[in-house]
Amino acid sequence: MSAIHRSVRRASLLASVAALSLAGAAHAEEPAVQDDTTVDAVLVTGRTDGYQVKGTNTATKLPLSLRETPQSLTVFTRQRIEDFNLITVAEVFAQTPGVNVQQYDSNRVLFNARGFAITNFQFDGVPTQYTTGAGGNSVLSDTSIYERIEVVRGATGLVTGAGDPSATINMVRKRPTEDFRASTSLSAGSWDYRRGELDVSGPVAFGGKVRGRLVGAYTDRESYVRFQHDTSPSLYGAVEADLTERTRLRVGADYLRTDSKGGAWSAAPLFFRDGTRAEFPRSYSAGAKWNRWERDSRNLFAVLEHEFGAGWVGRLAYNNRATDTESLLLAGSNSTGFADRTTGLGLTISDTYSVSETREESVDAYASGPFQLFGRQHELVVGANFFERDLATINAGITSRPYSLSAFPSIYSWDGEIGRPVTYNSGKPRSIASTSEAGLYAAVRLNPTDRLKVIAGARFSDWSTRTENYSTTTGAHTTTTGRYSQDRISPYVGVLYDLSTNLTAFFSYADVFQPQNLFDADFKQLDPKVGGNYEAGIKAEFFDKRLYASVNGFYMQQDNVAELDPTVPANSLPDGSSAYRVVKGVETRGGEIEVSGSITPNWSVTGGYTYTHNENQAGARVFTVNPLHMVKLNSTYKLGKWTVGGGVSWQTQVYQNMNAPSGAFTSAGAPVLAATRVSQDGYILADALVRYAFTPKVSVGVNVTNLFDEKYYRNVGYFNGGYWGEPRRVLFNVRARY
Repeated sequence: MSAIHRSVRRASLLASVAALSLAGAAHAEEPAVQDDTTVDAVLVTGRTDGYQVKGTNTATKLPLSLRETPQSLTVFTRQRIEDFNLITVAEVFAQTPGVNVQQYDSNRVLFNARGFAITNFQFDGVPTQYTTGAGGNSVLSDTSIYERIEVVRGATGLVTGAGDPSATINMVRKRPTEDFRASTSLSAGSWDYRRGELDVSGPVAFGGKVRGRLVGAYTDRESYVRFQHDTSPSLYGAVEADLTERTRLRVGADYLRTDSKGGAWSAAPLFFRDGTRAEFPRSYSAGAKWNRWERDSRNLFAVLEHEFGAGWVGRLAYNNRATDTESLLLAGSNSTGFADRTTGLGLTISDTYSVSETREESVDAYASGPFQLFGRQHELVVGANFFERDLATINAGITSRPYSLSAFPSIYSWDGEIGRPVTYNSGKPRSIASTSEAGLYAAVRLNPTDRLKVIAGARFSDWSTRTENYSTTTGAHTTTTGRYSQDRISPYVGVLYDLSTNLTAFFSYADVFQPQNLFDADFKQLDPKVGGNYEAGIKAEFFDKRLYASVNGFYMQQDNVAELDPTVPANSLPDGSSAYRVVKGVETRGGEIEVSGSITPNWSVTGGYTYTHNENQAGARVFTVNPLHMVKLNSTYKLGKWTVGGGVSWQTQVYQNMNAPSGAFTSAGAPVLAATRVSQDGYILADALVRYAFTPKVSVGVNVTNLFDEKYYRNVGYFNGGYWGEPRRVLFNVRARY
């Protein structure tokens, strides 16, 4: 398509700009001999030791330690992922301070931080996006291929561009190793859970100058939600070659498929039609047994890294991602009907057949290194990146049904058995929604004194979107709608001051920029949602830098937040959309305490406390499905061949308003609805683990989540329902290394 051709041309242009900057840096500092700084030391800053990481460059692209990064940052090392048997990305986020995990149903998971949805993700520092929904590309589930997962909370506009001030997630893939390594893992547990992993890595040719790695995993499981059965194969392969002593090339691919049968596609009803509260078992499902939701994700990537000398390095990375989604779903709907308390009748039927194809291309290139000014050494990074996403909604749907949409059987007798509808799939797009962003960024870390560090930078972003529409009969292009573009310069500043050898005070500001493809009453495009993210606090290192801790406060303000214009009739604009108006926006205040690392060589601890309060221009609290307070704390202790540990998470009440039956009825017998607050009170979840090492290379363990079988909703109010959190789960695991 022409869009793909344009993306390649723009990506090539950005790569050329970055390459020129790399060359300029190389000529600026041409050493006579190679110094001790290597590509690994500067670019691969995330080398880990237990639960601690030596450094990261996700926030600014500068190689910084956690203490030197003037933002909130959590890193999950491979050791931590394996100790707690964190198999999915959602399980990682469940332990991440400041991140709230919610679920719409048994297949759609969403993540929030500081009140805002987390959508900015990265693969090895290259941007991608996470979306949910029938056409969503939310297949980031398996952790087997990642060496570490980094979570930067707050705004990261310097390197990511557009987005809400929630968080950016960088998932760093495993790299081939210079020596031979192999490991296997087998897991089994609750609800017929079965899983196997294999990881093989080592030299391939030319005396180890060419190395390879292959990681495979397969999961087969039932669910606490009845009818559901999921399988998920995952495969990852990478080859890395030393082209010269200073240049390294890595290419690879990964594949993940999630095949869900019998998924709920719904949440449990919260009210009966007479206004009384409903509470169904955690296994509740109003879905059909033939429900299916199949998602395939394929990534091709290449990374070129080069050391120019004198500490200067360059990196050029490319990622090509394709996601195909097909879903045929039916459920008893709470959104348009309420069940009778006695008969269980009253729900309506919702169904869909949806097919979509998502194609993404991303490029990130930058150079980083030191320079001398006024007799002191400072650091500079210059770079560019590009991202384009095309979401094709295929012309597909349901042609006939052996059931009536207006009547769902009694929820008390529902067994998932119902006739399957007839579907069609033309294979041609109904629409293609394209979003692209190109950016140039630069940042400098100045070192005026031994104690004072100042990071200053800026990004220029060119953001655009449009939707191409096609005839459902001929497949020919008909119209282009939603065409919109926006340029933006986003500044960034961070200041750090060492109070002592262990303590550093910091302050940072990052710009917030989120374009809006919406129109006002005069059919004029709304200005982008803009604002700022302020953060300040103290970071510390203890026990010979084995333990990292931070205390910080944050404040965010956004303007041009869109809300529906009540003075204009709905769907009355020329393109059939509704009119919006902008308001002053949302203010967010909060604070965090975090700790990660080791207190002793045998005792590791991670976790933190988060307070977040969001309010609108009238002073009313918003984003109330996110808790005001959260605590997450996990720890392990090694005693000889035994490792014991566990965790606890606590959050305060969440709530949402919905229209629920009031207990009164109309003359026709329909329930009268009234605005009602539905809530989930605060709750505590506990986890535990025990592992025994038969030898240094073979161990067996058991992990228990929700140890005391707490019953709670993971989401309330969405489509007038509540989605239950997972009951107690027991998972046994055997690991072997060779």
